[in-house]
Amino acid sequence: MDAESLQNFLNGEHDMLTTAVDLFRDLVPTPDKDASVHSGEEGRFIEMVLAEYLREKLPTGIGIGGGFIVDVHGKWVSKQIDIILYDSVRFAPVLRYGDAVIVPLESVIGAISVKRKLYDSQLPGELASLSAIGARASGMSFPKPVLALVAFDCEKNNPESAVETAFAAINTSFAPKTDVRGKIHLHSWNELIDYVIVFDKFILRTKGRSRRDNPDTQKKQQAKTEPLKCNYVWAGNHTVTRNVYIQHLLSGIHRAWYDEDRGNRVPRDLLAFPASGMQMLGAIHVCVFCRPYAWANFKPAVPPAAPKKTRRAKTATTTSSSEPPRDAAAIPEKTKHKKIPDKKCSQTIPFVLI
Repeated sequence: MDAESLQNFLNGEHDMLTTAVDLFRDLVPTPDKDASVHSGEEGRFIEMVLAEYLREKLPTGIGIGGGFIVDVHGKWVSKQIDIILYDSVRFAPVLRYGDAVIVPLESVIGAISVKRKLYDSQLPGELASLSAIGARASGMSFPKPVLALVAFDCEKNNPESAVETAFAAINTSFAPKTDVRGKIHLHSWNELIDYVIVFDKFILRTKGRSRRDNPDTQKKQQAKTEPLKCNYVWAGNHTVTRNVYIQHLLSGIHRAWYDEDRGNRVPRDLLAFPASGMQMLGAIHVCVFCRPYAWANFKPAVPPAAPKKTRRAKTATTTSSSEPPRDAAAIPEKTKHKKIPDKKCSQTIPFVLI
């Protein structure tokens, strides 16, 4: 089999996957609009379709289910994750019932959020849920899991406009934070989202998908104070090379599974990628590549208090000329604005700042 034959085969796989996703809506549609009679069940059906496809294509050592990730030592529980990829060779789930699982943080290889249609308003919440996993599941002698948001349609029809909206949400979600002392803190590379994939629309991903193959690690920094950065690239609206959507998703999972830090063998490229014409989109500055969870003691800067509103005195009317005008001094004490005291940070925040 040559590269072209593999690509044609994956084109067919892409078509079967997208056709299966539409089955629920085709069989139980809502008459007056392009939707199913039950959006919740349709969403669960799509998650199962993608999970079953990944189960067939990934190494048997990767367990697949949906549910929650727990950190017993950190007393943390993730939000509900549509598809969790975990190391089933070295770890057993805390709880497993059918496809529903609760797995330990140390076992996580990847987390995927799945949407039938991705709306712009959903981006901040989805990015935050995935980033919380990366922030905790790295820096403790096991590598960063792959974090992906996968959808089969999106709100905007134009791929370029849709990818610009997605990257704007990434920029906002991973913007530097200022604490109460006025110090600026950057995120770490392990917190960043790796993929936003909307089938037949666009692929947005990090250019360096491992801390060893990120271009910024292969060259000396111009200055020691210059922050590291993670570059994002994108491509979109492929018709002939439809296989790239599946290939990028599988490739990201393979890289996390075969990461040297996990102790697995590092293979050569398992997938014959076509020329997908990736274009530079932008970069997110980071402080370090991997670190343990560092936001527990972070106290954000207190926003400036809103200016007080003064109530204007009412002018006397002809019908009530005997009544004195009601002025601001007559306002009950409980309705006056109270000044919010400035918060002080009493703890040292364990951050690495560049």
